[in-house]
Amino acid sequence: MSKFIERLERIAQGGPGGMGFGAARAEKTPALALVGHISKNHAAGLATVSELALDAALLAGIGSPGDLKKLEKSLPSLPWGVHLASLSEEDSQAYREQGCDLLAFSLEDTSAAAVSSDEAARILYTNAGLEDRELRGIASLPLDVFVLRVPGLGGAWTLEDLASVAMVSRRVDKFVLVEVSNAPTAKDLEALRNAGVDGLVVDMESVAAEALAELKTAALDMPRLKSGRRSGVTPIIPSSVFPSGSTPEPEPDEEEDDD
Repeated sequence: MSKFIERLERIAQGGPGGMGFGAARAEKTPALALVGHISKNHAAGLATVSELALDAALLAGIGSPGDLKKLEKSLPSLPWGVHLASLSEEDSQAYREQGCDLLAFSLEDTSAAAVSSDEAARILYTNAGLEDRELRGIASLPLDVFVLRVPGLGGAWTLEDLASVAMVSRRVDKFVLVEVSNAPTAKDLEALRNAGVDGLVVDMESVAAEALAELKTAALDMPRLKSGRRSGVTPIIPSSVFPSGSTPEPEPDEEEDDD
């Protein structure tokens, strides 16, 4: 299994609980994952990702698996991968052999055979606010993670932005990340977590290292949800209007016994 997926699962579960005198030294688990998206200066971006100890790195602008040989000395020990416009079966295998733990791609021009293996995290880039018909089809594919783009997203998050993300995150059983080019505030970050988001893919060409460090601190300091994120998932098939286990008791007969 992908190390990044294992990381997302630990974050979703709140991380291992500490016990005894060593509890204070236990690694603190963030409320959301942070992925650095690097599209230009790959070596410098990877150095920043390693220095800040983000959860993963995604490299865009990689033309072929052979291009990774130029970055061998810069590749971090934490999970990393590539973001591609399309993916073939041959390239999928070649990237995994080069050490890719994350493979991100679009729905169009990606071979079905390219996502047959779960050795690397299979990450689909798509837009937020998908309709049920679209979501139903995509949710059935062999994918591990959705990265949602929010069209028209400016600075502060609006309720409409959050709703477009929640329309997906609350209806699927896959991890959901959101692509951002501006670092959300601590309050916006908590609102995203409450909307079912598992992490952020941050454009490192737009977000400074200082802002990334503050974002990581906010994710570490955020109060935990009491229940797992998947407890809030609503299936995308028709269901009862009453939540499971909360169907009301039948009303007692109003007729009284004359005896």
